[in-house]
Amino acid sequence: MDIEQTSARLKALGHPTRLRIIHFLKEEGCCVSELERKLDLRQSNVSQHLRVLRDMDLVQMRREGQQICYSVNEEIVNDLVHSLEDHHPDSDPATV
Repeated sequence: MDIEQTSARLKALGHPTRLRIIHFLKEEGCCVSELERKLDLRQSNVSQHLRVLRDMDLVQMRREGQQICYSVNEEIVNDLVHSLEDHHPDSDPATV
């Protein structure tokens, strides 16, 4: 596990809007315009948050005609979640 990279990814997820974006994208991938409506934010604001998530490889983008659509990078997000669960205070310290 790369501690620095994991820390940077967790920092990216530390913003409430980015965490909401991940939540929406985990349910199903969607385009920026859909995220704008769901989050009630301007396109520029949504795009800035998506750029941070994309830079950390937390989301993936694909072009569908004129639109850019995003989905969660399941492998990385799931690894982060499992990593956090492995270090939950209730876990057995002997197995950590």
